[in-house]
Amino acid sequence: MCIRDRYGSCQEGSKLNKIELFAFDLDGTLLDTAPDFYKSVNILRQKYNLDTADYDQVRTRVSQGAASLAAYALGLDKDAGEVIEFHRQELLEIYEGCCMDETIPFEGIDKVLDQLNDMEIKWGIITNKPRRFAESIVDNKLNNYKTPFLICPDDVGVRKPEPDGLLHALKISNSSPENSIYIGDHAIDIEAGKRAKMITGAAAYGYVPLEDSVVNWEAHHIFQNPMAITSLI
Repeated sequence: MCIRDRYGSCQEGSKLNKIELFAFDLDGTLLDTAPDFYKSVNILRQKYNLDTADYDQVRTRVSQGAASLAAYALGLDKDAGEVIEFHRQELLEIYEGCCMDETIPFEGIDKVLDQLNDMEIKWGIITNKPRRFAESIVDNKLNNYKTPFLICPDDVGVRKPEPDGLLHALKISNSSPENSIYIGDHAIDIEAGKRAKMITGAAAYGYVPLEDSVVNWEAHHIFQNPMAITSLI
């Protein structure tokens, strides 16, 4: 049974023990990076004399990674591995030049992080974004907060849904998985959280693919907006 609180958090079953660690995905969970990816996709499309992309199609692909965005941008078959990789790198070079132009925290994230810091609750970020982008964006867009840890694929050698980044976060923060939550806006985030034996939270306000539904991910919690996260603090 799904019980919703006043902020729109969906909780399955009884109230959990107090959470000692809040770990977050970055794109589509803490930061709205879609506008800058949309700009990058259109610059790439213009290079190949293509029309302006559909914003919703780009937005819902952000959490699927640059390869998915590049394939959509140029209408490439998903099996065209080497071609996609070439254009993925091309897209990332464009993105590097505009990755902080319009990116902002989602409305309410400031209140979530303020509350965590005020209550001295551990938190951090685990993302599939390469460190060359993630570190500068976090430093710039979350500069009011001292992020305790930022874990990228560069640090652990694999990407989510592999749980290595989450397990590393648990280790360095000295946290138990049963009292720690991982919150993200894609099915791979929830899968990674489950594989790390953590509590999971689906950010329904993020970049959920058009053909998907957060209900299908079977997360422990569904957050319709960032403020819903505060119901667990």
